[in-house]
Amino acid sequence: MRDGSSLERLHAWAAVAWLALIGGGGLGFVARDLLHAGRPLVALAWLVGAGLGAAPALARLRGAARDPELGQASVEWIALVLVCALALAALAALGPWVDGRSLGGVLAHGIACAVGGDCDDGAAALANAYGMRDAALVRAQAPSLVYERGERQLPVDWRRCRERSCANAPDEGGLDVHRSDAGARATVFTRLQRRGGRTYIQYWLYYPDSNTTFAGADRAWEASWLLPRLRELVSGSGDWPGYHRDDWESVQVRLDPDGSAWVRASSHGHYQGCKEAKCRNRWAPHEGWARVSYGSHAGHIPVGGIDRGERTTTAEGLRLIPLETHDRRGYRRRDEDVSPPWRKEVYEDPVGDGS
Repeated sequence: MRDGSSLERLHAWAAVAWLALIGGGGLGFVARDLLHAGRPLVALAWLVGAGLGAAPALARLRGAARDPELGQASVEWIALVLVCALALAALAALGPWVDGRSLGGVLAHGIACAVGGDCDDGAAALANAYGMRDAALVRAQAPSLVYERGERQLPVDWRRCRERSCANAPDEGGLDVHRSDAGARATVFTRLQRRGGRTYIQYWLYYPDSNTTFAGADRAWEASWLLPRLRELVSGSGDWPGYHRDDWESVQVRLDPDGSAWVRASSHGHYQGCKEAKCRNRWAPHEGWARVSYGSHAGHIPVGGIDRGERTTTAEGLRLIPLETHDRRGYRRRDEDVSPPWRKEVYEDPVGDGS
């Protein structure tokens, strides 16, 4: 009798292990493959799924000696969880891909805020500058960022970070990141204007430097002994010609009276809707994303969506700072050819084509 009881308990513990594995795998799958969440959120989903899956079997285990239907109940629960997991897998494999990163960004940001305590996303400053209604509008229209492969920098607050070392974040495909390796928050500066019945919202992104290059030409330059010295004789600087300190880029949203939303991104002195030449100084439909180019940080709008393997910074985790009330007195240019937003023509004229 004792051997039968021991075997029964062994089966019950095996059911707990299997249910934990299936539940954790199911929710982990949802977080990673459907929501495209980052590693912390996927790990949390695994833990929650494992707990939910194992809980019924653990509860029954306490009364195993008095519950002759324990094994049958556990088998039924395993079957139910397995069917749900298979249904989710079929949805991902056969159905259209739905970008769930915005929801994942909300959850991840909320968890990081609760655990780390750094919950200032700029809401109070936005409300002080624009009022509650317009503050909500500026937050709602903020673009999510997607980066070309190889780009490591995040847009940061110039008051806290002006070197690449504190702006770099992991370059991992599919990662949704809102903090640099050094802990700097992804930050965007805002500007709100109304002209002719339209509303314009400018989102300004600061990067510590910019490095426009092609096919590794910058590395060849650095490896050369002669070229940097010749340029230094001519211009006083031996830096690669495509490099400069301080880089201000922008994503600008236009809201029309009919309710339609349009967007464009700064790119090498002008603006781009889509990436092609035909979209130069054109507005594109606002679908929630703007792409950041490798090295130069020049932008364009990924019309039609993004690739699920690209690194992102979803808008929900961005800290927004209104430029209208921002203290600019401490800003010092490190490159005289690079103007901050408030010195650019488009800052006062939101329909201008110069970035």
